[in-house]
Amino acid sequence: MPVFTVTLRSTGTLDKKRISAAIHAATVTTGYPHNDLFQRFMSLDDDSFYVDPTYPDLERPRSANFVLIEAALSSGSPDARKQLLLQSLVHELELIGLDSNDLMVLFSEIDRLNSSFGGGRRASPVSMSQ
Repeated sequence: MPVFTVTLRSTGTLDKKRISAAIHAATVTTGYPHNDLFQRFMSLDDDSFYVDPTYPDLERPRSANFVLIEAALSSGSPDARKQLLLQSLVHELELIGLDSNDLMVLFSEIDRLNSSFGGGRRASPVSMSQ
């Protein structure tokens, strides 16, 4: 169930469709179903997107291609799966030219009982690891 919100600068040179495909490839590699595709993109200008260039201890500043990925996962997702997803995201995004220095990933967890994937039905708690 990951739901991704991707925030990037409108002045960057990255293609949203390529970013989307890379994120999706990473989720499938991590074991999520191929049809589990939920992504939202926000492109912001410099007056709406403030990012410290070197926090926490980067050796070189971030570029205009900085990408913030927020991934909402089902609660109880194993740490090992989150680590694999992070590694897969870094790998797939590097393949399309995103420097890992320009990538920030934040995971949050949502209890399945607090969501509905469609049809007005609450999500089942059965597959808590997804």
